[in-house]
Amino acid sequence: MSVEKMKQDILNSPMAEVRGTERIKQMLDRHDESFIKRMYQLMVDDEEIVIME
Repeated sequence: MSVEKMKQDILNSPMAEVRGTERIKQMLDRHDESFIKRMYQLMVDDEEIVIME
C-alpha cells in the first residue's frame, strides 16, 4: 500500500474524526514514511479492538 493511500485512510478514520482531521493532516505532513506506517498500524489495531468489543 502506498504512503498516500495510508494517509487518506488515516484521515478518513474514526481516530481522525475524534482528534480532528486538520490536526492529523498536519502531523502526517511533518513526519516521515516510517511514522505514517506506524500510525496506520495503530489505526488498524484500534479498529480491530472496537470490532472485538
